[in-house]
Order: sequence, then structure tokens, then C-alpha cells
Amino acid sequence: MTQRIGIFGGTFDPVHYGHIASAKMLVAKLSLDVLYFMPCQQHPFRKHPGASPSQRADMLTLAVADEAQLQVDERELRRDGISYTVDSLQDIRSEFGEDAVIIFILGTDAFASLHQWERWQSLLLLSNVAVIERAGQQTAAQITESALKALLAQSVTTINASHGELVQLALEPYIISSTVLRSALAATYQVDSKVDEAQIKVIHEFIPASVVQYIEAQQLYQSNH
Repeated sequence: MTQRIGIFGGTFDPVHYGHIASAKMLVAKLSLDVLYFMPCQQHPFRKHPGASPSQRADMLTLAVADEAQLQVDERELRRDGISYTVDSLQDIRSEFGEDAVIIFILGTDAFASLHQWERWQSLLLLSNVAVIERAGQQTAAQITESALKALLAQSVTTINASHGELVQLALEPYIISSTVLRSALAATYQVDSKVDEAQIKVIHEFIPASVVQYIEAQQLYQSNH
């Protein structure tokens, strides 16, 4: 049987239940056999990531330990120098073969700048693309680049090909972000002030317990960047 594989890139700094919930919805909506979280080396717009690449990979591994269809792909963390998505997809295509249905997943903001990515037009020669729409907003209304508009105009409702197709998906929103969680975690290290119970509640509500334990053991996010 042909494998259906999802690739979900991001920083995951730290991973939280919003990432896990979105991944599960993507597995269901795209009929995936497996979804790989593929953490990047470093966020291009944040000079000081809160956790190292290996620590972010460790946290992801802990977060998906009980999820059979969710796995972690560390290839971008192992690659020396600049890591381009197109290189990772080339590797993945070589590993799984020509017939595998590979779906690269990204949000609307990332898709809007896709034409600026390295060899971006090769992405659809290697995989399909799933664009996650923001709640209540249509992707087309946020795109100005004509080449990307042309891609959206050809979008399908269901991905069946091994590569070359684009689908737009609306997922149930999960109101939390890694930025908010880093701020909450940083607040717990402020020894000169009382521990904010509300911040503690946010941390334990939105981050898996095993990941919280890891963060505490590694003393991560003592300051928020």
C-alpha cells in the first residue's frame, strides 16, 4: 500500500499541545500513515532561541512518545550549514521512493513568502503542499505574489498524487503560542517576585508533563527572547 507521509516543519521552542492537536487533525484530514515533526536549526527571525536544536528535538520526542502516528525527523538539525527545505524533501523522497504520497505542511504566513525560499518551485516536484489557513481568513486574500496565486487557483480538495498538488485546510484553532509559553516559563525564574500561579497553570495546561520536567531539569527559558 502507498504510504502517506506528512512533514510538519517549525521551531517548536517549546513544543506544546497546540502543535500536537494540529498534528492529530492533520493526520485525520490528510489520511496520513505518519506525520513527522521536522524542527529547523534556528528560527530565522529570532537570534537567540530559548533551547538548543538537540533540546528542542528531545522535547518533541518526549511529547510524541505515546503517539504512534507522530514522529520526529532530526535531519535539519544534523545538517551542517544552512538547511533548506528543498534539500530535506529531496532526502525524504529518496528514502520513501517515487510512489509515496509526501505532503509538506505550512501555515499561511510561510506560504505567503514561499517564493523567497531556496529553489521553491522544486518543492512541488518533490512533494505536495498543505496550507493551513488561519481561522476565519482565506489564504488567497493574504497572497500578493502572482505565482503563488496561480498555485492556489489550482488547489485540490483531496491529495491523491505523490507530488505536485496543493490543498488548503482549515484547522480548529488552538489559542496558545510558544512565545506566550516562553514568557510564562521565564516568569517562574524571577526570584525577586512571588510565583505567579496563573503562569504555572498556563505552563501545565499547555505543555506535556514530560516536557515540563525536561525544561525544569535543563533550566530552559530562564529569560524570554
